[in-house]
Amino acid sequence: MAVISESISSASQHIEGILLLLGVLYLTSNYLTPGVCSVPGPFLAKLSNLWRFIDVANGHAEATLYKLHQKYGDYVRVGPQVVSVRDLDALKVIYGINKGYRKTHFYHVQQQLAKGKPTPTLFTTTDEDFHAAIKRPISGAYSMSTLTEFEPFVDKTMHTLFRKLDDFVSRNEVCDIAVWLQYYAFDVIGELTFSKPLGFLEKGTDVDGIIAALEHMLDYSGKIGQMPWLDYLFIKNPLRRLIQGGSTGAVARFARARLDERLKDLKPGAKKIDSYAPSRRDFLARFLEAKKEYPEVVTDNQVFSYTVSNVIAGSDTTAISLRAILYYTLKSPRVMAKLYEELTTAYRERRISIPVSWKQSQEELPYLDAVIKEALRLHPAVGLLLERIVPTGGLQLPNGGPFLPAGTIVGANPWIIHRHSIFGQEVDSFVPERWLQMDAESETTFYARRQQMLRATFTFGAGPRTCIGKNISLLEIYKLVPSLLLTYKVRDAGIDPLPGTSKIYTPSNAWFLQIELEHPEKNWQTVNAWFVRQKHMDVRLARHDFL
Repeated sequence: MAVISESISSASQHIEGILLLLGVLYLTSNYLTPGVCSVPGPFLAKLSNLWRFIDVANGHAEATLYKLHQKYGDYVRVGPQVVSVRDLDALKVIYGINKGYRKTHFYHVQQQLAKGKPTPTLFTTTDEDFHAAIKRPISGAYSMSTLTEFEPFVDKTMHTLFRKLDDFVSRNEVCDIAVWLQYYAFDVIGELTFSKPLGFLEKGTDVDGIIAALEHMLDYSGKIGQMPWLDYLFIKNPLRRLIQGGSTGAVARFARARLDERLKDLKPGAKKIDSYAPSRRDFLARFLEAKKEYPEVVTDNQVFSYTVSNVIAGSDTTAISLRAILYYTLKSPRVMAKLYEELTTAYRERRISIPVSWKQSQEELPYLDAVIKEALRLHPAVGLLLERIVPTGGLQLPNGGPFLPAGTIVGANPWIIHRHSIFGQEVDSFVPERWLQMDAESETTFYARRQQMLRATFTFGAGPRTCIGKNISLLEIYKLVPSLLLTYKVRDAGIDPLPGTSKIYTPSNAWFLQIELEHPEKNWQTVNAWFVRQKHMDVRLARHDFL
């Protein structure tokens, strides 16, 4: 016993030294991780994921990573086992179909709690077989040919938005369009999913605190996702869930309430409403149809999961994209003039209407298409790595890169890829013309160049896990942007503009611009918390009166 007592006493006297030694060994082991150790990057990032946790917490991780790639090249080490990739050949493997690269635990952090249990969705599941199984029954509902059936839903919400914006016009008040674009995106997804607006536009406020809850979730998951084990301490700890009774997230509660309303209406004897007619088959109706057709896969819980995915993925990203398009366009008088010329000419020639249809936007407005693509290139919604795990067999990084063993985390950040030289010169500038055929460029050369840029576009992800709601977002964007600019447009040159507006000269005429930033010399505020959100886009509006 005396020997044991002396050993314990001796160990207690050296506990600090022992802990220090273990810490040094741990950090050294991280630094010397096989394969990854030969990839350049910040010294502290090689020691611990705490470096990237702090970087993300600072809110501008995309800017940090851009500078690192400018300094180190195509491959940058941002964690003990994490490599950011810019090489396009490597991305073909990492995000290729049937390549075996699955999502990391970063995505587990984003799983909402429902009745105390994490709810894997189409976006957050890391099980590729499960993802394929739950995607198959409802993928048709997200095809563009199907979504064009939803145009009346979008048109209805646009009318509500314009009516609310008219209030600012009548009061001659400044409007923070960033807020109202998010209300619009939420109400559209409500119409598409549940055949009813969620009330954001009508109330002009954050209904049930959903937007605040989403922002809190993104702030949390962006940081904690860099060290996912923390999530099991803070949120998904079984003991914590037991004590708190398995609380459900605000977004999940919101989606559950809408689902319960529908199920109640569908009970025998309940009064049927017109939202179930074939011409108004919303997403929820299609999810319930999938439940009947694929009962072994689409359970009640899976229907709920689909609705959660729609609410989360169908609002924030679309609002961010709409803000980017409007912001960059309003900041560039040259681009605004060319876009107005295209829109007004097409409208006068009756090639487009108000609201602009999806078909019209695709067939009649090539410069609009270039403006949208360029804005989404400069400001993609996602601002962190789209993480994947290197599968068995490892990964030989091309073009002089090292060999990475299985288990290494690799990925690309859309903000980095979208500034690749494949997009030409001035990649940090807003130049929509890069998406159009140049004067001395043959059609064949232009087509090849454009296809290269499209293949390098990561706005909605890449490969088999490309965002299933991509077409929803594009439908909203390509309809709202031209409709907004035509509705809140310009007046005849003989009418004095509102205070603070400016004159823009186009090749054919002179117009007075009636939608513009209140302070065009100022930049907006952004924060990267997984999605790169923007705030403070004050604009002045005035309706047209001559088209």
